[in-house]
Amino acid sequence: MQPFPLRFPLVRNILAAAALTLLPTVSAAQERPSLDVPYIKTPEAVVDRMLEMGRVGPDDILIDLGSGDGRIPIAAALKHGTRGLGVDIDPERTEEATAAAQSAGVADKAVFRTQNLFDTDLSKATVVSMYLFPEINLRLRPYLLELDPGTRIVAHAFHMDEWTPERHDIVEGRDIFMWTIPAKVEGLWRITAPGYRDFVLRVWQQFDRVQGTAISVDEHSIPVADMSISGPDIRFTVKTMDGEHTFAGTVDGRSMSGNGSAGEWSAQRM
Repeated sequence: MQPFPLRFPLVRNILAAAALTLLPTVSAAQERPSLDVPYIKTPEAVVDRMLEMGRVGPDDILIDLGSGDGRIPIAAALKHGTRGLGVDIDPERTEEATAAAQSAGVADKAVFRTQNLFDTDLSKATVVSMYLFPEINLRLRPYLLELDPGTRIVAHAFHMDEWTPERHDIVEGRDIFMWTIPAKVEGLWRITAPGYRDFVLRVWQQFDRVQGTAISVDEHSIPVADMSISGPDIRFTVKTMDGEHTFAGTVDGRSMSGNGSAGEWSAQRM
């Protein structure tokens, strides 16, 4: 495998690649930093369910924030062939995790760095896992929402306030939450639908909750129902006097396209 490039901007990181190369860890003799979150081990059953909920696989890149002894990236590598990065501010934990990955034979897939999680570039992650306090989750939330649509976020124990999780499980009395990063669709879209007629779609969005209304070319409002967004996938139904027309498609930045009951359609952000 060829390694993918390292990066260091934004929530600045580290993401390595298919052959994630181990870098020197900070000496354990260094003064240990103060920790925002105490180190508490995640039970193996919880780790397994987190990986299942995150749908991790060999094509994924997992970043574990506050990785401790490294058990989540190591389990992902061993059981799912996933490339992973763990970041922890405590150099002792980084050394422990690196040694564990070497012992498990997955040091080429699971890399660990001594780093503040807010200095970690998450932009290449397809799955982010974490076991942090609620206030840390909320501070991270704006950065997470900038990730590519479809990226999965899995958290042990703590939620993200009004951002409703897509899935919530309880394992051995412990909460696990999963969210999928939604595409950004709020605003005005010009819909071109040769099998129906062109119209403007107005969308309001809060996280993955969306609703909309349609405006015809003669400026009449048309009800829109059953609108949903999941990652880059969008669905909605336009209710007109001549019946209901369903649209399903994919958001790609400033454009959308797909199929529906009226045939193929496309959209451009206005």
